[in-house]
Amino acid sequence: MPIVGLNIGKKSFKAVELENKKGKIILNNFGTYNNPKASISSDPLEDIDALSSSLSDFFTETGFSTSDVILSIDETFIFMTVVKMPIMSDKELKSSIKYEAEQHIPFPLNQVNVSYQKLDENLSEKGKMSIQIVAARKNVVDKYIEIVKKAKLIPKAIEPETVALGRALGDSAEYPSGTMILEMGFGSSIMVVCYGGHVRFTRSIPIGGDMMTKTIMQNLDLDHAQAEEYKKVYGLDEFQGEGKVAQAITPVMDNLVSEVRRAIIYFTNHNPSASIKRVIMSGGTALMPNLLSYMANKLDLEVLLANPLNDIEISPKLEKSKQSLIEDVASYSSSIGLALRGVRNAK
Repeated sequence: MPIVGLNIGKKSFKAVELENKKGKIILNNFGTYNNPKASISSDPLEDIDALSSSLSDFFTETGFSTSDVILSIDETFIFMTVVKMPIMSDKELKSSIKYEAEQHIPFPLNQVNVSYQKLDENLSEKGKMSIQIVAARKNVVDKYIEIVKKAKLIPKAIEPETVALGRALGDSAEYPSGTMILEMGFGSSIMVVCYGGHVRFTRSIPIGGDMMTKTIMQNLDLDHAQAEEYKKVYGLDEFQGEGKVAQAITPVMDNLVSEVRRAIIYFTNHNPSASIKRVIMSGGTALMPNLLSYMANKLDLEVLLANPLNDIEISPKLEKSKQSLIEDVASYSSSIGLALRGVRNAK
């Protein structure tokens, strides 16, 4: 059965349809919907009726073959942590997790949905195991579900965007290779550290593509549309546009680099036996010219552009739009990760 991975962003929807056919994962369809009714400053979930109407239009226009969706919840409404606990049975863990959650989750437990996952024996302490605890605010989860149902879609699951990114771009338990995923979105960027096939650390920072666009507007006296185009065409390339665009956004990028460094230091200090070996750049802003080499020079690490299509075949029906998908695939990482949850669990 096909499933759609749906990422509801602040200014747009992105979705892909995947299907498991005889053990092969096929990408049947994909699409982006820029929501003209969305306000940059307001809560993206504020107008449920308008959002569900736009979502319904998007699914009709794109022509997805199923109404079954797995959707992500914005990282600002999520609390995730990895805790160390003594090695115990699943039954013992189930009875202990409430107490552990109360110690770490900064919200009353009656206001959140709590889930947990046993990762493995702890990387740094013998006799301990790592447990991932995730808490999502109930009122926000209810809003997402209401939006999807009003659009005549069927929500099969909802999960943090960070988990979807880890599934699409992270390493595996068989071949652990410490990976930092940097998802550069519209209003913020998400850092996700994966090791041994699991998400170990996440952090959201308020530095995104729109901040860079506004910086270009102010420095070069352009309107928003012009600044956005300059960012996409010139980016961090010092030899284009007399280097003025690169010069304008370099301070923003340097702040982002500093946050990435801090996150890597924090993770490796708490997990001495693990190391970050590569950074994967994801999201629409990751396509900015010269971004990869800039990050590689600053971090002294291997920096790659996200390719969530590994082991996924593109349907022959998409031959005409295949090239545009490949060129923009880094912006579909979250959506692909969400859909993978459904097709990998398919019998």
